Order: sequence, then structure tokens, then C-alpha cells
Amino acid sequence: MRLLLFLFLLGLPALAQEGRYALGRILALDPGAGLAQVRVEGRTLEALLPVGGEGFGVGDRVVVYLEGERAYVTEPDRMPWLAALALLFALGAVGLGRGKGLRGLLGTLFGLLLLVYVVVPRIAAGGDPLLHAFLGSLGVLVLSVYFVHGLGRKTTAALGATLAAVLLVLLLGRFFAQAMGFTGLASEEALLLHQWGGVDLLGLYLAGLAVGALGALADVTVTQASVVQALAHADPQASPWRLYRRAMEVGYDHLGSLVNTLVLAYAAGSLPLFLLLTRDPTPLRFLLNTEPFAAELVGMLLGSLGLVLAVPLSTLFAAFLLAGGKGEGGDHAHPH
Repeated sequence: MRLLLFLFLLGLPALAQEGRYALGRILALDPGAGLAQVRVEGRTLEALLPVGGEGFGVGDRVVVYLEGERAYVTEPDRMPWLAALALLFALGAVGLGRGKGLRGLLGTLFGLLLLVYVVVPRIAAGGDPLLHAFLGSLGVLVLSVYFVHGLGRKTTAALGATLAAVLLVLLLGRFFAQAMGFTGLASEEALLLHQWGGVDLLGLYLAGLAVGALGALADVTVTQASVVQALAHADPQASPWRLYRRAMEVGYDHLGSLVNTLVLAYAAGSLPLFLLLTRDPTPLRFLLNTEPFAAELVGMLLGSLGLVLAVPLSTLFAAFLLAGGKGEGGDHAHPH
């Protein structure tokens, strides 16, 4: 959910601002006065440090906000470290995953570009967030499933099951969000968008549920379809229902490990909220009833439900598409 809100903010035109941002380097510090001397664009300026800025040191590269004759140090320059970490991840993915790892990286990049430059602008223009989230999910899945794993019956079964699970998450999400009286104002980002106006925040929240579960859903469905494919190739005479029953023996193990996957992922992103549980004197029953907590819980439960349903759906679709050894060889041809 927060990822989609962040991408949405990236895709919106910037608010009118008098100042601008620039990169600089700290030459001297006066922590007592909360000031620093910074070198910015060939000039030496006195800049105000942010609250809690004790971690800055002389020589640090920083982001400086310039407004007229005033300058403010806002953040350390983190981009070199982010770039180094991204490079390390890319090298690991390509080095260990080889061709599929490279295609996975490219598919992820294309999917993010699709969200930022196609889905977000259409929602910002007043389009239905649910419709564009579903269509965007289709585009992302085509890129991430067909491009990475190749075009074939196995991947078609995985794609169909993933889309069915996404659609179910969206429909159930809309029903429960309306029944629970959600407004979409469950985060700071949503409050900022509300001030700008013109955005269906509830629809954006629901779209975030679907987009947030895409990666895990695709992983589950492709894996389960691969199990069916292996069984179908080993026993070409097996009927679709026999393939389904045998593949679900693996699927039940898969389900057991999937139940907590998205729950823990959402919980990890909501630790500040959960910390409030230990600090807020409000009774737990009423604290969980507030929209920020309830929205996180709905996201956890619906995302996990989508994963649980994706296992039998992908197994069923793959069993009917691959029964009799159909698709043998087709799924081994990958784009280069």
C-alpha cells in the first residue's frame, strides 16, 4: 500500500515551491547553534541543521534546500549508498540466477516504470484506481511472468491464477472496506494526497492491496504450475484431476509456509503502529478499531487470503492445460 502511495506521489506534478534542492558538502559544524557551513554550487553558505541532526560530520555530502538567501541541510546524500546496494543486488541476481535473474531484474524495472508512468498518471487524472490497478497488474504480470519464465501453458496457467486471485482481493477489499467505513486516510501519504484533492483515496488503498501482493502471488502460482508440469511430463496419461490431487500434496506444504508470509511482511512495515500498542493507554479493542490499525489488518488478511487461494487455482488451471504432457518443451524456450 505504502509503495503505491509513494509511486503515486512521484507521478504527481510538484507543488509550487520558491526554493530548490542542491547537493553540498559540510565544511564546518556548530552543533550548539544548529548551524553548518556547507559548500554548495561553488559557494560557501551557512545552513540550518535539522532537528536531531547531531549525526552529521565535517566532510559529509548532504542535500541542501535553498530558499532565497537561506539554506537548510535536509538529509545526508544517501544515493551513492543506495546505488551501491542496488548494484550488489543486481550482481547477486544475475550471478546466481544468470539469464532468469537478468530477465527478472528487467521485468521488475519495466513493471515499476509501468506503474509510475502509466497507472499512476491515469489515477491522478481521476481514473478509477481499481480498474487501473487491475489493468496495471495485468501488464506487470505479463512482463514478470512471460518475460522471465517464457511463453507457454505453464506460465499461462500461472498468469490466469494470479489475475483471478488479484481480482478476488480487489472485490473482497472493496466489500470489507465499505462495510468497515474506511476513508483511505490511514497514512501520512494519504493525508497529503487528501490535501491536494481529486484522488479516490479508498480506491487507491484497495489498489495498493492488489499491487502489494503481486510479487508473492506470481511466485506462488509459477512454482505450483511447475509442479504440475513436472508431474504431467512424468505421467502423460494422468487425468487433470489426478494431476491436481498429486500436485496439491505439494501445495498443502506450500500453503502451510505461505500463511504467515504476507502477514509478517505487512507487520514488518507496520512496526511503528504496533509499537503504539505498548504505549497507548487506549484499550486494545478500540485501538485496533481505528482505521490505521484496521487497514493494516485488512491488508494482511486479504493479501494472505489471496496467496492461499492462488495455490489451488494455479494447480487447477495448470492441471487442465498440461494434462497429457501438453506444453512439453514449450515452457523451456525463453526469450534471449
